[in-house]
Amino acid sequence: RDLGLGSWFRMWGQQNLVLPARAMTRRQLVVSASVGVWGGVFPVPPCTMPATLFCIMMYSAGVPRPQRFNVPMASIAVVINELTLPLDLAMMPGFIRLGQEVWNQVAEAKLEFSASQLLAGLQEHPLDAVQRFSRCFALGMGVWAVATPLVLGQIRVIGALSRFLPAK
Repeated sequence: RDLGLGSWFRMWGQQNLVLPARAMTRRQLVVSASVGVWGGVFPVPPCTMPATLFCIMMYSAGVPRPQRFNVPMASIAVVINELTLPLDLAMMPGFIRLGQEVWNQVAEAKLEFSASQLLAGLQEHPLDAVQRFSRCFALGMGVWAVATPLVLGQIRVIGALSRFLPAK
């Protein structure tokens, strides 16, 4: 029968999002929320969505088919990703500082980073601040990228252990 566009979207959402989300296992919920948090703390706040989608693909590539992300799992990961902005802003200087420490030891050059200078620069002249601290952002992204396979492995373990949590 011919449905209107709004009715079709509601029916599609009910069948493909709501019902599968209600049928999610505890493991699926734990894994999707954890991947959403890790993608959400990517050290460049406007770019957390691509980082989360990358984590979803990377996680799904390394597990058996029944444990791969489905639409409801991805939806929860994306929502959690968006909700972690305050945590992302709090952790961004830590990722950058770790990258700075690695750079200073490997390159034997001193790279200065000040979170207060960055924040002041972002408020006064955002483009200049991004250009000035671009290497720091890149180093923070590098630290996050190196840690990602380790974190996703830990998420897989946490997901497996979640079946031992007590029932509601």
